[in-house]
Amino acid sequence: MHSPPLAQPLRNDRLVITVAGAATVLAVSLFYTPLPLVLVLACAAGVYFITRPYELLLVMVFLIPFNFVFRVGPVPVAAELLKVFAWAPFVITRSRRPVFLGSRYNQWFLLWAGIIALSLARSSDFPYSLKECVRLGSNIGLVYLVLNLVDSRDKVLQVFRVLTLSTCVVAVYGFYQFAVQDFGPLFWIVNPRMDTSLAHGRFTFWEWRGRIISVLTSEMELGHYFNLSLPLAVVLWLREARRQWTSKWLWMALAILAGLALTFTFGAWISLITATGFLALILDRKRRWKIALTAAPVFSLLAALLTFGPLRSFLMDKVSGREIGSLAWDVFTRLDAWAFALQTWLTHPWLGVGVGNYELLEYSHEFIHSPWGPSGSTPHETYLYLLAVSGVVGLAGMLFIFLGCIRSNLRLRFDRHYGLIALGLAFALIANLVGWLGDDSTFLGPHTSYLLWLVVGLTEAVRVLAARQSPDLAAA
Repeated sequence: MHSPPLAQPLRNDRLVITVAGAATVLAVSLFYTPLPLVLVLACAAGVYFITRPYELLLVMVFLIPFNFVFRVGPVPVAAELLKVFAWAPFVITRSRRPVFLGSRYNQWFLLWAGIIALSLARSSDFPYSLKECVRLGSNIGLVYLVLNLVDSRDKVLQVFRVLTLSTCVVAVYGFYQFAVQDFGPLFWIVNPRMDTSLAHGRFTFWEWRGRIISVLTSEMELGHYFNLSLPLAVVLWLREARRQWTSKWLWMALAILAGLALTFTFGAWISLITATGFLALILDRKRRWKIALTAAPVFSLLAALLTFGPLRSFLMDKVSGREIGSLAWDVFTRLDAWAFALQTWLTHPWLGVGVGNYELLEYSHEFIHSPWGPSGSTPHETYLYLLAVSGVVGLAGMLFIFLGCIRSNLRLRFDRHYGLIALGLAFALIANLVGWLGDDSTFLGPHTSYLLWLVVGLTEAVRVLAARQSPDLAAA
């Protein structure tokens, strides 16, 4: 007996809500219940998920923003380590999968594995470099998990649902922050202040500046996180709700967009606008020049209004006892950081100084005006950061991966089954690459980098699924 057309999506939604609720209860219980009860819940969860790697992946997706951290002795343990632990149920259930699917970028991932190993071998602060290398390595490993576990279009959309729901929760909590003009209690639960050899400077943080952060590490990281999630929420509205104005997916997408506006981050705003314009040019070839000529003055007017209009008061910052525009302060500090990144790269042009090493060099360079602790700082520009830590070789490898993913998605845009999904993923990746020009939190942030590599994994999964549907797309 066949299910009615809407039965499967409804069951999917129930699973999304169940998984999201279970993830929240398990995470929060760590802070509000006695240790024995926490251990019982953890054991029950372990028994349940040990043979359910895909369900564990959904929990991981929901928990991306809620990177709960607690200390086991001197070692901070974060929820993002689920990316490492998830390989246990994946291996245990390997007989369910006929083959292990590799990425089309295996050679570039192998190259980066070598860069990570070399970084550890020549680290000047091994614990800190180990933490950074584990984060990057587990993010790359996530690509293979997603590629092998997300094996149907329904599962792709299910991941979209969990991600959209989680991001909407992040936005709603950000609205609460903005209303009370403070971080709020949940932020401090997700981001406890501690300082260890693995997490230098975690005890430091910016004071409230009238720009929502929600549960992420900065308003900049949050802005780019919203940019990655927003197009996937729009895909759900267009595909599943058939553009109905009463759809929950539309209202969630609008909440994410409102949250993006309240981050007051020029870089994220510009990334969203640029990605929108780029896709408009790609999709409407007949009028692309008209769109470009119209967008230029509109963009200039918007930038002028944001800089000199009513929102100017939100973009002010107190530095050295006097009021200056935060944009001017950003220009001053970032030009200095960019120059130092170029100088650092020139000392090791081919393979860079290594993952986890640059931050310490930057701190010693800018210790006079840096508000951060001994964790150091970064150049707030991903391309320069990649040049400094991995040289020309590492940067080329990353560009091959991300540009290849965008190309793969755009080639699928006319596919009847996966075209809209592929466009949403392409939009997210384009916005990310534009955002790399003015920030590096999308590559380094514990939340946004996690989401970024999830999108790469989904891109690979969609390519494989589309090729199975239409063999002519195998080379896309």
